[in-house]
Amino acid sequence: MQRNWMTFWIMRDIKNLSGRRSLLIAGISYTIFITFLFFTPVPEESALELPWLDKVVHALLHWLLCSIWLTYFYLGDQNHFSSKMLMLALITCFFYGIVVEAFQQWFTETRTFDLLDIVANAVGDLLGLLTFRLVRKNM
Repeated sequence: MQRNWMTFWIMRDIKNLSGRRSLLIAGISYTIFITFLFFTPVPEESALELPWLDKVVHALLHWLLCSIWLTYFYLGDQNHFSSKMLMLALITCFFYGIVVEAFQQWFTETRTFDLLDIVANAVGDLLGLLTFRLVRKNM
């Protein structure tokens, strides 16, 4: 009887680790992917000249970025997940957006620093926080 309980606890822990590990790989992969997107040269005349499309894309990319990392940290230790950890993840995503904008200005020729991109990133981060809070209730 005791062996079955031990097996249950070990299997539960392995399952938790594999889910969290998958989320870590997804978070790292996604962060690398969007970093690549943010530094990819853009043609001066794009095919679609929709106003604010760039800002919507920034918000959507940061929405998913923040959602993934908040979920990863939450799954790490649900019992000790605090508002400090939540704010750390949120602030990290926000500063990532600022650093990317600064690097675009300094290290690329076709992209520039845009304060409205940072605002769009922040909106995406806040939407990611909102999504995380809604999804967390069902975890």
